[in-house]
Amino acid sequence: MDSSVYLARQPILDKTGKLFAFELLFRDSPKKDSAIIRSAIAATANVLENALNGIGLQALLGSHKGFINCNREMLLGNITSLLDAKHFVLEILEDVIPDETIVAAVASLKYKGFEIALDDFVYTEENCRLFSPIFPYLSYIKIDLVNNTLTQRKEAVSYFRKLGISLLAEKVETESTFQECLDEGYDYFQGFFFARPEILTGNFVPAETQAILSLLRLLRKEPTLGLLCKEIENYPEIKESLLRYAVTGNVLRQVENRSIQEIIEWIGIRRLHEWLMLLLYSRSSADSDSRDSALFRNVSHRAKFMENIAAFIPNATENFCADAFLLGVLSRLEALSNVSLDSLISKLNLSDAIKDGLQYRGQLGLILRLTDAMEKDCQEEISDSLTQLSLKSFVLKICVENAYTWAAYA
Repeated sequence: MDSSVYLARQPILDKTGKLFAFELLFRDSPKKDSAIIRSAIAATANVLENALNGIGLQALLGSHKGFINCNREMLLGNITSLLDAKHFVLEILEDVIPDETIVAAVASLKYKGFEIALDDFVYTEENCRLFSPIFPYLSYIKIDLVNNTLTQRKEAVSYFRKLGISLLAEKVETESTFQECLDEGYDYFQGFFFARPEILTGNFVPAETQAILSLLRLLRKEPTLGLLCKEIENYPEIKESLLRYAVTGNVLRQVENRSIQEIIEWIGIRRLHEWLMLLLYSRSSADSDSRDSALFRNVSHRAKFMENIAAFIPNATENFCADAFLLGVLSRLEALSNVSLDSLISKLNLSDAIKDGLQYRGQLGLILRLTDAMEKDCQEEISDSLTQLSLKSFVLKICVENAYTWAAYA
């Protein structure tokens, strides 16, 4: 029996679209017909074991908080004693009935310094009466956009604003929905809108973008220093940008007459990779100073996760793994550049395998589909993708943990 576990990590953003926190979800199997969570205590214990021991808080959360789902069993148990209130928000599931015992437990957790959230709240007079005993202890209430009407959404803001409780909109899928909720007064947002902005017409992909992508792909193949320097020399604009980075970043006290090789030797391959990723963002997005943005973390994590998955494919080659990493970056370039996918494919000199992958065809397309399903926590698609790739579910834990760790320092 497969006893491996893995974490699904979903970003929570603030009003500016910057990363605020993550919701951490436990999964012990991607199979739809399995008992995904057999015990709330066991499920949460596995989340904590993975977070605290397997992946590590720095890699998993960075400087942000993690929302942990809590049902009645956990709220009344002692497992919260393992948690540091500075790092975790306790999220009360919507089916928890706030009787006197629960209210007392929530009050105690609040006294210990925890921030408390209420999940999937449907704004009705009946629910407000039912949950009112725990309102004084809540920092956040999550409003599901699917289960609340526009009127309910607006009334919730007015009602809870008076109580000093921040509102978090769940299932925000588009930029327009994000803007609507922002105008209504919501404070935080959870969903996939940050990766799917409205497509603008008339934009173009700078030629330099192609060069950056080529260098990123080359780095995945661990080239010799000589070959890497030779490639950078082929792109004068990138070479010039690297020299400026060395100056402004105080990488070298003196860069005059310094060769590209000397600069790379000084900054190291990891920082070069980070710099290229930032350069890609700065060429594609006005938010060029957003290494800590949700989109930057998302693209870094998904690219490494896809590369990791590719390595488990039978007979995987170095080029195949490098293509998988690049596909992970490209799959978010539409969001970065506000250019349609068709336009990206036509303007960038991509291999047929990557073109197919972007359209969810071939093995790379299956890896991309698996990655999307992991981010959406869609268990049926995860299981189906693993089957088509001839992979066991235990690889998810390995690939996810490695990607979280890598992305935290990429």
